[in-house]
Amino acid sequence: MQAVLLIDFGSTFTKVTVVDLDSESVLGTGRAFTTVRTDINEGLKEALENLKKTVGTIDFQHRYACSSAAGGLKMIAVGLVPELTAEAAKRAALSAGAKVMKVYSYELSSAEAEEICFLSPDILLLTGGTDGGNQKVILHNARLIAGVAGEFPVIVAGNKSISEDVAAILCAAGKDVRVCENVMPSFNVLNIEPARDVIRNLFLERIIRAKGLSKIKSIIEGIIMPTPSAVLEAAHCLAVGTEEEEGLGELLVVDVGGATTDVHSIAHGLPTKTGVMLKGLPEPYIKRTVEGDLGVRWSVLSLL
Repeated sequence: MQAVLLIDFGSTFTKVTVVDLDSESVLGTGRAFTTVRTDINEGLKEALENLKKTVGTIDFQHRYACSSAAGGLKMIAVGLVPELTAEAAKRAALSAGAKVMKVYSYELSSAEAEEICFLSPDILLLTGGTDGGNQKVILHNARLIAGVAGEFPVIVAGNKSISEDVAAILCAAGKDVRVCENVMPSFNVLNIEPARDVIRNLFLERIIRAKGLSKIKSIIEGIIMPTPSAVLEAAHCLAVGTEEEEGLGELLVVDVGGATTDVHSIAHGLPTKTGVMLKGLPEPYIKRTVEGDLGVRWSVLSLL
């Protein structure tokens, strides 16, 4: 038996599941209230005790975890044109499993800079301009963001011709800055994977410590990632399959949670009828959207 422990730290419950890779079966589950405000280990310990009542004592071969506790991964995206670079930044953040709190376009105002401070994001994604294109807006926004109080890291994923100057402005203000490839290097061309990878790395480096999740790293032998990112990866695996098993093909996954409802799609989304003209940014093959006011616990009042 190859028993694997899967842990999901949710906004309401901490869930644990044991699967046997040899028999490809679920051996048992357990859950308890998430205790991130005190010690996240408390809820995990109770969930494991509940699991033990079902399956007894098991020697786990591997342990993996994901988390949307403590608000999940909160991000703000800043771009140039709402339908272009700002939208590309939003998609990059969503694909990395983030909760996008706000998307800003064009030159930031002083009031918007104050709002960013109030929102207190975990990460800010700064984009703007295609490669070799507009430089003025991203430079202006970098200067305002440099003056925003807060220890949130900034990912610069805009016009490569000015990225180093943008990073220098932010670094001079003491910000933790990461530079990656432009999310839209040319008009209507998406390149969100580099930014998504940097977001995930920052989650592992900084966010799990800030959320108190570092306390459980000693018992986790595998990856810790945002829950939406884990669901998206699972959906992609189901769709395309593995070397040993064929996938299901294009699919849609609806994940109803206590705070939000996430919709994941693995599909090209091509028109089914002739004569249809596509406009705007092309839809990515792997996509996630979030309904932030549709949950069955924290946001249940909006459903009533």
